Amino acid sequence: MPELTPAQLESLRVTDESAARALRQDTHLLGLFLSAASPSDVAARAGMPANLAHHHARRLAGLGLLFEQRREAGRVYYQLRARTFRVPSDLLPPQDPDGNGRGDLRDLTGRFLAAYGRCWAHMRDGEEDVFGFGNGEHPAQPLEDVTDPIPVPFRAHLDRLTLRLTPERYARLARDLSDVLTRASAEGHSETGEPCTLALLAFSDPAQPAGTLSLSRNLNTFLGLNPAP
Repeated sequence: MPELTPAQLESLRVTDESAARALRQDTHLLGLFLSAASPSDVAARAGMPANLAHHHARRLAGLGLLFEQRREAGRVYYQLRARTFRVPSDLLPPQDPDGNGRGDLRDLTGRFLAAYGRCWAHMRDGEEDVFGFGNGEHPAQPLEDVTDPIPVPFRAHLDRLTLRLTPERYARLARDLSDVLTRASAEGHSETGEPCTLALLAFSDPAQPAGTLSLSRNLNTFLGLNPAP
């Protein structure tokens, strides 16, 4: 980034890849320097030792995201270079591990797998997988579905549905689903509850041949055999 006067700007366009990565990875720490602050003062809020906070503040200043606002009583005070940073979309493309959208997808996937693992551990603790198919004279009985409730507050639930939609119908559906979540937030939020993330991932699959008419649905849930809608 070009040299700037040591004053906080309203907006700054980032053109350096390292600075763009730092914006994604150090968002929480950077937010603690909206006003001028010493790393020693923000260390506890950042959840790190004071010497580490000083190290990261110097690193972020070197990238042009913070600047040294003043020195006072032996302390260095840093502040965000700008209130808003603008990062071109092609600086970190989706193929990059920190690129647009990839971080969200990776985070959501990891969280769902963790939730699924917790549910599996509660439901099947101490059990063994047995695959018996019998023979023509004595065929094996079908395996029973497990529908007993398990002691976790939010049982893992994956409901994947493929639909053929026009762009207009897709836009209406996305707005309708957002409205459902908005109403749920207004009606169901509780300070004593446990945090739960609901995510809808929508994309077109380039692997599907044009004109494919088949629809698919994959239900993988610990809510029970027939979860309530």
